[in-house]
Amino acid sequence: MRFRFLKVLTVGLVLIALGRGAHALPASADGPISAEYFSMDDGGVVANNPNVLAMARATGAPVLRLALYWKSLEPANTTPGNYNWAYTDAYFQNALNGGMTPLVFITENPSWAANTPCGPVDTTNPDMLNAFAEFMGAVAARYPQIKIWILYNEADNSKLSMQTGGCFGDDVTGDVNHNGVPDYAEYAIMAGAARDAVHQANPDALLSLAVAFDDFDSVTCPPGYPGNCPPLSHFNYHFLPDLFGYMSAHPRDNGQPYADLLTFTYYDIYGPYWEAQPSGKGMRGIQAKAAAIRQRMSDAGVMLPLFVSETGNDSRLNGEEGQSRCVAITMVRGMAINLRTVVWWTFMDNPERGWYYGLVDTDTNPKPAYRAYQNLFDELNGWTYKKKRAHASLVEGYLFTRDGKKKWALWSAVTQSDYISPCAYERKTQRANFKANRLRVVDLYGNAKIIRDNRRGDLNSQLGRITIRVTGAPIYVTLNP
Repeated sequence: MRFRFLKVLTVGLVLIALGRGAHALPASADGPISAEYFSMDDGGVVANNPNVLAMARATGAPVLRLALYWKSLEPANTTPGNYNWAYTDAYFQNALNGGMTPLVFITENPSWAANTPCGPVDTTNPDMLNAFAEFMGAVAARYPQIKIWILYNEADNSKLSMQTGGCFGDDVTGDVNHNGVPDYAEYAIMAGAARDAVHQANPDALLSLAVAFDDFDSVTCPPGYPGNCPPLSHFNYHFLPDLFGYMSAHPRDNGQPYADLLTFTYYDIYGPYWEAQPSGKGMRGIQAKAAAIRQRMSDAGVMLPLFVSETGNDSRLNGEEGQSRCVAITMVRGMAINLRTVVWWTFMDNPERGWYYGLVDTDTNPKPAYRAYQNLFDELNGWTYKKKRAHASLVEGYLFTRDGKKKWALWSAVTQSDYISPCAYERKTQRANFKANRLRVVDLYGNAKIIRDNRRGDLNSQLGRITIRVTGAPIYVTLNP
């Protein structure tokens, strides 16, 4: 697959004041960053292997994304009392026993319920819609510990031959089950029925929509999209705005929403495209994509909280150090835009599929990114995002506070090499200036040092200000600890 990136070249070395006066992105409405922000993808291996599960939990992440296959529970149309619960009971309980709460996406329709494993049931048939709602209510009732149920994975997939968990985005007829109802409309109808059933079974549980909204196929590819949408690309660009449009034009009874949340996938190779859109002005990477989705929701009069069901970076393509940088950069940027959860995909490498996105390899040896993730959790869990520093063309930084203390997460913004993913780029060394008498500086992997005003490590002689070097590897700087 080919990708085209926008690249901004900046030169010079200046002092950047980070102690005060920065222009802010919107602060988090939910207060401190919660542990549930940090999540891992199971990849089919974590929950069923106690040793791997323990390693995943040791990152700090308390949430594990898992799949639930409808066809395995209900291979023949029946009632919940006759469902085949054995495997799913064990699967979810393994995760819970290991200290991780499942975040579950629904997939794989049984053949009696739909003509595809990943697309809509016939919503014009009340019996089929009721059977789907019955299934959703049954799983929500049986597993009250699970608080978020995701309706398929990447529902905007347009190609049945490229199974990703959902396929409501057919770009030929827009009607994969040939019932005269557009697939995006059926996704909304199914979501409404699922939300009602889930809430009735467990008032504390939430129903989430799910899209990729990237890697667009050649039929729906928007102008200027990176790679010119080659034939292997397989997501429908129009699905999401069409879905929002349908939801806006068809309000549900009593003002009930179709869903409680919306999840999307994010991979940083597409970040420059979203940054170049009008909605992405002043945003970086994952922030710009979230802004694009929020703009489309706003245009339709629909507002749903966002989270990310997949993000990751391939260490084979970008190097292990580049992968580590991406862990911190992507996750910190997501904190600054009030994402509820961000799932790292996936916890373990899968060489058979050519995937090296894991924090550990297939022998469960931790990669450097594993420690970078642990350190990120240790440094920012429980802190509250406040603002992004102004004029971040040289140093990108985000301020967090807790108990009267201030901590900056920051890295150089001036790139000097071209990997696949911009978050993995090496960057030119810059300088950052703090109004402080002492700094605690923690590097990407958790190595800490104290720098005192006008002592070793302070690059200027002005009293009450400390200047340090900043590279492409994110650091965490606490003022006057």
